[in-house]
Amino acid sequence: MGSTVGKLSEITDEGLFERLATAILRQARPEYSGLLLPGVNAEGKTVKSPLDGIYFVPAADPPHLIAVHHTTCKRDALKAKWLYDPTSVSPRSRRGATKPPGDLIKTANIVAEERMRQPSLRATLILTTNQEPAEDLDRETFAAGKTLGIEVDIWSVSRLAHELDNTPSGQWLRYRFLGIEQERLSRELLAKLSRESLRIHRPDENPAVWVSRDLDRAVAGAVRERDLTFVIGESGVGKSVSCYKHLKEHVAAGGYGLVLSLPFAEVGRDQGYRQPGGVSRRGGHGSAVAWQHLNLLGEYDFSDEKLARQNRNSTPKIGGLNGVPFWG
Repeated sequence: MGSTVGKLSEITDEGLFERLATAILRQARPEYSGLLLPGVNAEGKTVKSPLDGIYFVPAADPPHLIAVHHTTCKRDALKAKWLYDPTSVSPRSRRGATKPPGDLIKTANIVAEERMRQPSLRATLILTTNQEPAEDLDRETFAAGKTLGIEVDIWSVSRLAHELDNTPSGQWLRYRFLGIEQERLSRELLAKLSRESLRIHRPDENPAVWVSRDLDRAVAGAVRERDLTFVIGESGVGKSVSCYKHLKEHVAAGGYGLVLSLPFAEVGRDQGYRQPGGVSRRGGHGSAVAWQHLNLLGEYDFSDEKLARQNRNSTPKIGGLNGVPFWG
């Protein structure tokens, strides 16, 4: 996790940090999924706004307002960034002062205004930072929030990094924003691999001449009726194109699919265990596998030690094939 913490702490582009932190929050908590970003414009640059993020949780009873403030300021400046209250400074000391109110104070003013319309309003303030606040600042911030009737949720650099390092979707964000390679299979990565697999294994024929055939309808019907489908026929009848077209439609509709090349399909027999569908076709483009359900979503250990132990102890089992069509 150190490299992720380090890269987060080095971010000085406020717009980049706000986009990344908001993406993490949206994925981490269902109630944060609809967060809006009034503090970032269409070019990804920060703009002046009393809040960096805001959201009213739908159908919440009592009404629930979620406010967000992000910061990339240094650790020593966090207290003023969060808690500075100009009204607590004497008039003489206040002369010439330009320091803005802290994020908690600005949010409290908005919450007080909103409670004029909705007296029972529940308010949560999310504070994100690419630093690690001191523990006394954590305690002081939570206490100040309680006094103002606001729940405070602090996302420090270590908490943000934990989400990026230890969840599949977090690792996808980590790769997109920080360039750290993904190790867990996420929906986003599987969708990307599906599109890339289709691009690499597109049949040689010109798509403009792909006419609808009886085989297309037969493949579509067979896939709906059974978990495992084999397409076998003479060369030239259009097996590869029909399977490719069906897989492409499946991926375009939000599904997931991979085209397995012939050498990959042969590995199972060479190692003495069954892969899903080990059908060989000479000169074929490959075997297309499409997942209608995310049976393979999760973390997988393909280390040499793990594979060696698995081969010694047992024959690998293929599970979770419900809704997995296969074409060979």
